Amino acid sequence: MYSKSILEKVENFKGKIVDIEHTPQSIKGKVKTSREFNVELLLEEDLFLDVFCSCSSKSHCLHEAIFLKFIDEYPELLEDHRKYYDKNESVLNVDTENILKNISQTKINSFLKKEFRNNPKFKYDFIKHFQTNSLIDKKEYEKKLNRIFNNAKAPGFSYGGYYDMNSLAKPLKQFMREDIKKLVNLEEYEFACKLLNDIMDKLDDEVYLEFNSFHNAIYYYEDYADILLNQKLSANSRNTMRKHLSRFKFFGF
Repeated sequence: MYSKSILEKVENFKGKIVDIEHTPQSIKGKVKTSREFNVELLLEEDLFLDVFCSCSSKSHCLHEAIFLKFIDEYPELLEDHRKYYDKNESVLNVDTENILKNISQTKINSFLKKEFRNNPKFKYDFIKHFQTNSLIDKKEYEKKLNRIFNNAKAPGFSYGGYYDMNSLAKPLKQFMREDIKKLVNLEEYEFACKLLNDIMDKLDDEVYLEFNSFHNAIYYYEDYADILLNQKLSANSRNTMRKHLSRFKFFGF
């Protein structure tokens, strides 16, 4: 769920976890670093469902990982939640179907609009669930990546197909740091995987020969590959990405 870099930062966390609060369905708290973020762990009895943070990230973030580690270190919090759940279980057993039958569409719309304003995560999940079209323009990402490669063609490219790695490394690193990150945050995992694999397929063996000028970009690839391989991907995308990662290890990266 979390990248290696996030897990390393969790181990070095020097902030505080404050204002722990129980609800029938969750444990809430605030992660305080240089700023303060609200984190909520959703539970059903003792079963972990999901975790959310008030920061701007659209994917699982550092603050969530910190909060989960905190919960893991203090198991009594789960016991407290269990007691709270038992006490308030009657609330969760209310017949929601009956409530929905007796609410007008106007009131439902009003409730949704309020939640959209106050809960970005809820709004995003709602859009992802009900919107059939992709939230991104895939052609624009592909055009941008093609421009990066076209601008870095080495002299005599038409003969050997080689790129100027010194010119290519910086824009590719930026592409992964910004564009691939955005796709991952939008949960466009399959397309993000496709673009990363396209990058490595284009470079072929050059990336291994020119490692010194390309090592930062490789680290970004590995970080995002680590995230994507924990998501739902097609067999072809997954196998191609694993092939590239195994080659990195073979060359000692």
